[in-house]
Amino acid sequence: MENFKAEIAKPRMVALYASMDLNGYFSVFEVTYKSYDENYNALPAGEKRENLRTSFVRISEPVEVNFTSVSNDEVIQKAVATLDAEERQAIDDLNKKVASIRERKQQLLAITFQPNVA
Repeated sequence: MENFKAEIAKPRMVALYASMDLNGYFSVFEVTYKSYDENYNALPAGEKRENLRTSFVRISEPVEVNFTSVSNDEVIQKAVATLDAEERQAIDDLNKKVASIRERKQQLLAITFQPNVA
């Protein structure tokens, strides 16, 4: 966990990005760079290109920020809450899939059912 905190404490360059898909949706991302071109050829020494973000365009100049880590207990609590939400979503998705399968099965059985008419 200590390396995690040291990583968080490192200064980062971030910028504001606008979504090209969702009108009026903005997000802040870390600005990252690559040392190769679109053909994966190395760029000249010291040259770098900004990594583009799919469906987003950078609309501000990068600024340097420093983050402060929350406590270890808070990280654990938030991680558990995130996993709880993922679990609920997985259960909900599975219940919907099982219900769909059961409905299709009932429809099939209804087609093949031939009551004896006397």
